Amino acid sequence: MYTQMTKQRAFTLIELLAVISIIAIVTSIAIPSFQSFIFTNRISTTTSALHGALLLTRSEAIKRGAPVTICRSENADSLNPTCSASNSNAVSNTGWGSGWIIFVDLNRNGVYEPGNNPAETLIRVQGQLIRTTADGSIIPVPQRKYITYGATGQTFGNFMRFAINRPNADSNVDHDRFICISSGGRARVDKTLCTNN
Repeated sequence: MYTQMTKQRAFTLIELLAVISIIAIVTSIAIPSFQSFIFTNRISTTTSALHGALLLTRSEAIKRGAPVTICRSENADSLNPTCSASNSNAVSNTGWGSGWIIFVDLNRNGVYEPGNNPAETLIRVQGQLIRTTADGSIIPVPQRKYITYGATGQTFGNFMRFAINRPNADSNVDHDRFICISSGGRARVDKTLCTNN
């Protein structure tokens, strides 16, 4: 009886090492680009969230014909969110990256008081966007814990800006973003440090 021997085919060690080397080279090129993409995307998302919240605060004030405030909150995710009493500091906290709340502020004091008569209405809550200072921060200049828009959509304050700072792991200064707010209340996003509108 005749049995035919079948020849098995496999990779040689040299072929395997060549494939591993190619994968290592491609990975070393792709990972930094992918990381840069992730950083840019996170900063864009954070910037859009705050810019949209400022636009909403202004439009709600005009629509309701009443003062509406957006304030930094360190417990925005809780059942009873409150405005933060501490200033933003990129060294010790993430600033407005901890979250914010938007509410009808009838007495314009920058404090959400749902128990008042008439009660102040909570419009929107934004939970934490940035976990630690190493992940970035949102810092207002000058320091502001809250911004109140009047019924005409104006803030009646000095020009200010928010600096949305990149994570420590991102060395590209061009990834930082700024939201500039004019003394009249209009907010715009800029890639460069804004000093006036």
